[in-house]
Amino acid sequence: MLRLLADEAGGAIQLPPEPRPEDQAALEIIKTYRDGYLWNRWPETTLSFIAINDLSLEIVKEIAGVYFPEEGRPELRASLADLVAFHNRVGCRLAAWLETAPIRPFKDVELATIIRYYDLYQTLRKHPVSQFIKRHRLHKAAKWGWAAFNYNSPFYWGRRAAYEVGRRLLLARLADLVGEEAMQLYGRRG
Repeated sequence: MLRLLADEAGGAIQLPPEPRPEDQAALEIIKTYRDGYLWNRWPETTLSFIAINDLSLEIVKEIAGVYFPEEGRPELRASLADLVAFHNRVGCRLAAWLETAPIRPFKDVELATIIRYYDLYQTLRKHPVSQFIKRHRLHKAAKWGWAAFNYNSPFYWGRRAAYEVGRRLLLARLADLVGEEAMQLYGRRG
């Protein structure tokens, strides 16, 4: 199922008409990131603004390094106008992707709602009762009880699978978009 959604959402990365060895190396970097998010059992990246920004910067640096290997900081070989155009292209392509079927239901969730739930979680986590439970390791018994309760719940497993697939698809698609646009940005200057 994940392979079908990834093929449907991802698409092929467009190489220049006459690909150079640098283009092939950049394509391998993109595939490595994308496959890492899609097929690793436990991808390391969480879904947050900082993680997405770090992912994007890391991909851009690696791809710029392919096109400018002699530079200490190859990502600085782009002009301000190039970076603004890069940002706009990635934003437009991501906005178009948000209109596709697997992502459309989640695109309108307000950030205030997400932050409110996160703040509630932090408040509950720091509450003295939560601290007592954690200190005396009662949370493990509660975790086992909750796992037993959820074991037969199709709603639990459906929500969990939908979140995991959505997160993996988003990160893999971001790797594709940022990587392809970075190839376009740094590849034409090489």
